[in-house]
Amino acid sequence: MIRGIQNRFVHFSHVMIKALRSTRIFQRLVVAFFVLIILPSLFITFFTYNKYVNEIETNMEKFLSLLVQNVNVQITDKLNSFERAAVQIYSDSAIISALRYASMEDRLAVGRKLNSVAMNNGYIASLQVVTPTDQYTMIDSYGERSGGYIRDLKRFRESEFYTAAMEQHGYPVWFDTSRVTDLFYKSETIKYGMTDLITMTQAVYDMETHDFVGVLVLNIKVGVLTDSLKSYAFYGSGNTFLTGPNGAIMGINLNISEPNFSTARDIVPLIASNREGVYNGKMDGTRVFIVYKQVPYTDLSVVHIVDKDKLLQPAYNIRNLCLSIVAVLIMLSIIVAYWTTISISQPLNKLMRAMGAFPSNEFNVSYTPSGQDEITLLGNQFINMADHTKTLIDQIYVSEIKQKTLELNQATAELNVLQMQINPHFLYNTLDIIRWEAMYEAGGESKATRMIDDFCKLMRITINKGEEVIPIEMELTHALTYIDVINFRHRAPISLTIDFDLNTKSFYIPRLTIQPLIENAVIHAFHEVGAEARISITGTMEHSIVLIRVTDNGAGIQPGRLTELKDSLLSDNSPQGSIALYNVNQRLKLLYGESCGLDITSELGVGTTALIRLPAIEK
Repeated sequence: MIRGIQNRFVHFSHVMIKALRSTRIFQRLVVAFFVLIILPSLFITFFTYNKYVNEIETNMEKFLSLLVQNVNVQITDKLNSFERAAVQIYSDSAIISALRYASMEDRLAVGRKLNSVAMNNGYIASLQVVTPTDQYTMIDSYGERSGGYIRDLKRFRESEFYTAAMEQHGYPVWFDTSRVTDLFYKSETIKYGMTDLITMTQAVYDMETHDFVGVLVLNIKVGVLTDSLKSYAFYGSGNTFLTGPNGAIMGINLNISEPNFSTARDIVPLIASNREGVYNGKMDGTRVFIVYKQVPYTDLSVVHIVDKDKLLQPAYNIRNLCLSIVAVLIMLSIIVAYWTTISISQPLNKLMRAMGAFPSNEFNVSYTPSGQDEITLLGNQFINMADHTKTLIDQIYVSEIKQKTLELNQATAELNVLQMQINPHFLYNTLDIIRWEAMYEAGGESKATRMIDDFCKLMRITINKGEEVIPIEMELTHALTYIDVINFRHRAPISLTIDFDLNTKSFYIPRLTIQPLIENAVIHAFHEVGAEARISITGTMEHSIVLIRVTDNGAGIQPGRLTELKDSLLSDNSPQGSIALYNVNQRLKLLYGESCGLDITSELGVGTTALIRLPAIEK
C-alpha cells in the first residue's frame, strides 16, 4: 500500500512538474507565490477569527448564565424575606382566632397586627387578609385604615390571586402587578389602582383544626428589587431586566446604548414557554444574545440582553486589522516577487538570446554578464565555454571538441552528512544495561548498582513528557529519589522527612514542583553538608487550599537577599541566581491564578522555608 502511494505521488509530481515547465518562469513564480503566501494568509486570518468569535460566544454564554443565576438567587432571597414576614401573621393563634370570629375588637386587633408587620419593612405597600366573607386591612395607631384596599371582593375571590393561593394549600404564590391593576386601591376614593407592585398571596389555615381561614395578600414595592440588585448586575455590555407576563417590570443598571427589553417583545412568549434558556438571533433587525431564568414559584424572570455586534466589535476590529496587515503584506510581497521574478527572468532571457545567436555569429559571443548571482556565474561559464569552443574549433579536431565538451559538463557529487540524534531514553536504557552488568559482576546489588538505579529513576521521572499534573505521592517519590542520588556523593547524608495531613494519592500537583526547591536547598542552604543537614516536607489543607512547606536547617538567607527574592516573586521578575524559584512560582500562577504560588521565609543560622500554595485538586 505504501509503495502504491509512493508511485502515485511520483507520477503526480511528474505531471505537475511537466505542467509547470510548460509555462514561463515569471508565471511559475507568481502561481507559487499565490499558493504559498496569499491563500495560507487568508485562511489563517479567517480561521483564527472564527475560533476567536466562537470562544467569545461560549465564554459570554457561561458568564451571562452565571450572572442571571446570581441575580435570580438574590431576588429569591428577597422574596423569601417577605414570606418570613408573613409568617408572623398566620403563625399567631390570636390573629387566626380573631379572623374566624370577626368581631369589631377582633377586626381592630388584626388590622393593627398587619400594620405592625408592614411598618417593620418600609417596602411593604399593603398587607391584608381576605376571608370568604370579608377583608381585613391595615389599621394604624389612630384607628384609621392604611395601606391597600380591595373594592370588589367577589371579583378578587374569582381571580388567579385567590384561586392560585387556594390550590397551593398554604404555599406562597407571587404575581407581577407592576402595571395598573383594578383590584388593589390605596383607598375607596382614589380613582386609579396601585402600580409598581409585586404581589404575594398565601392561603391561611387554622393550625389546630386545619380549617381554611382566608388568603393573605402582600403587596411590596418593586423598588426593593431595584435597590438591592444593582450591585449584582453586569456593568459591561448589555442590560439586565426583571420581567413578568406583560413584559419588563424594571431594568437593573441599564445601559442606554444597549438593547432594551421594550424593543425585544418577541422574547416574552419564549420566556413564558421555558423556565430558563439562551436565545441567539435577531430582534427588530439587531443581532442579540439573550439569557433568561425564571424565579422559582413566581411568574417573574431575570433576563439579560446583549448586542452581539457590540460584543464582538473587538473581534471585528482584530479581523479588519489582520486583513489590513495581510493586504499590506500581500502588496509588499507582490512588489518583492515582481522584482525577484524580473531579476531572474530578464538575465535568463538575455543569456538565452546570446546562446541562440552564438552559432550564427560565427561562434562570437555578444553577451555581457551583470550582477553577482548564479545567472552571472552561468553567463561567465558560457563566455568561457564559447572562447574555448572557438579555440578548439580553430586548433583541434571535432572529436577533441566533443571530448572537451563532455569533460566540461561532468557533474560534481555532494556528500550528505547524516547527524544522529541521541534519544534521552537511549541514555537511561544504556545505564540500565550497565546496572545489570554490574549486578552480574558483583553477584547482586551493590552501592554502584543502587546509584545507577536511583539515577535511572530520577531521569525517567524528569525526562518523562506524560501528564504535567500528577498525584502528590508521585512528586514526593521523585523528591526521595533525588535525595538518594544526592546522598551518594556525601559522607554525611542529608535526611529527608515527609509529614502530610492529607491523602497524597488523591490530590494533584504540577510535575517537578517540589524537587527544584529541594535542589535549591541542597545548593544554597548546605554549603558544607554536615551530620545535622535536614530537609522536611509537610503538607496541610486550609479552606480547600493545599499548603506544602519545604524546610531546611541550613545557613538561611541574608535579609537583603530575602527581600529581593520576595519582591521578585511578587512582581513576576526572574530573580538573579534563583531561576528554580521563579519557574515554580510562575507555573503555579499560570495554572491556578494569582492567589497561588510560592513564598519564601528565612532566618540566618536557623534555616529557610519555601511555602507552596495551590488549590486542592482531586483529578
